[in-house]
Amino acid sequence: LHKTMTERLRLVHLSDTHGCHRSLKSMPEGDILLHSGDFTNSGTDGELADFNNWLGELRRIYKHIIVIPGNHDWGKGISRYSRGDVPAKEMYDGTYLKKRLTNCTMLFHEGIVVEGLNIFGSGWDCWQSAGNPDSHPSNYVTDQLGVKAFNTRYSLIPPNSDVVLTHCPPRNILDCVEGSDSPWGSSQLLVEELVKKAPKVLLFGHLHEQRGYFQKNPSDGSFSGGVEYVVPPKNWVPKTKPVSKKIPCQVLSNNAMLNHGRMDKSSSYLAGSPRVITAQRVSGGGWNF
Repeated sequence: LHKTMTERLRLVHLSDTHGCHRSLKSMPEGDILLHSGDFTNSGTDGELADFNNWLGELRRIYKHIIVIPGNHDWGKGISRYSRGDVPAKEMYDGTYLKKRLTNCTMLFHEGIVVEGLNIFGSGWDCWQSAGNPDSHPSNYVTDQLGVKAFNTRYSLIPPNSDVVLTHCPPRNILDCVEGSDSPWGSSQLLVEELVKKAPKVLLFGHLHEQRGYFQKNPSDGSFSGGVEYVVPPKNWVPKTKPVSKKIPCQVLSNNAMLNHGRMDKSSSYLAGSPRVITAQRVSGGGWNF
């Protein structure tokens, strides 16, 4: 008789902390910390250094720390590139940010196997538009980099990944802007890749007012969950759309943690908490979440 062994991993998901990471006085225990971008406001050297130092302090808690950049994290780099101070290659392959974040693994359109999990990070490209990441790029960055032939690199997501990190949401999934039912900052191209590649978990952020999650019911393919963000002082919850059954992911997590200042008329603070997602597999089989 073979003894059945159950493995468990705790994933801790952060996103859109925008320089407020040190207000997280207590971090949950876990095996892998994952941040899906916008860890700074403008990507300045000071912001990046402080975030990197904070990650170094967390290495006593987490065996693995994985990060991808968001749109805000490219701010200073784009300014330097436009002046000719940064080589095009560093913007294209992410080296500009990677060499400033030494206390983590920054995934930039690449994957890694961690504790048996296949994790792929599709970091935000510096030429993408915050409001429409699928829009055809045309600016001084793309002109000089010569990347007009494509909009995004979501096609590089490999089939059957366990966990994929992007900064933006897929179109019509936790992407309703500022209390409306209109999508903003989301990608239809990402939806198409999810359907084709079938990752089990998608971690993202970008829309603070859509912080929340959906989990697939294995019995009928439907999703339960929704928006967790609550707008003070009346404590109303912004609307969002149901998730189509065609989306193959088991878990969809938007954990954009910073508040939405225009909606709650407040200065910046972390309205959300780190999200813990449990991975489990039996006797070396596939992971479930």
